[in-house]
Amino acid sequence: MFRDETATMGLPMRMVVLTIVGMAGLAAMIMFIGDMSLVPKTMHADITGIDNSTTSSVLHVNNGTKNVTISVVDVDGGPVVGATVVFYGLNTSASGITNSNGNALVNINTSSFSVPGEGYLKLSAKASGFVDYKNDFALKVVDS
Repeated sequence: MFRDETATMGLPMRMVVLTIVGMAGLAAMIMFIGDMSLVPKTMHADITGIDNSTTSSVLHVNNGTKNVTISVVDVDGGPVVGATVVFYGLNTSASGITNSNGNALVNINTSSFSVPGEGYLKLSAKASGFVDYKNDFALKVVDS
């Protein structure tokens, strides 16, 4: 009844070809997944000081120009070099670029604030190869 073996004549060759094609596809997927340079890293920005003081994180309206130091680090704690950091909101903006230590100095003119009582400056940090960082409540501003 099943004595016709012509259908099985090319079966081993088909299995070899399919195995080779499957392995090539698997190798391509592993190379793509293994290339972590395609996946952007995360980073974090922190205010490390205002006018060389590490105890204050509040700016007062009409209090002159303040020098705010920002530290930008990657997920492993290493410095992010060349990141652009920007404070914005309350009718003002100021920016800086991180140095080789991952630190940026941003000069903020407090006389340009438009604050009824209190508000917050937003902070964003952007660098090539990293996911953009944003903090909507980075720096408190009060009208004293």
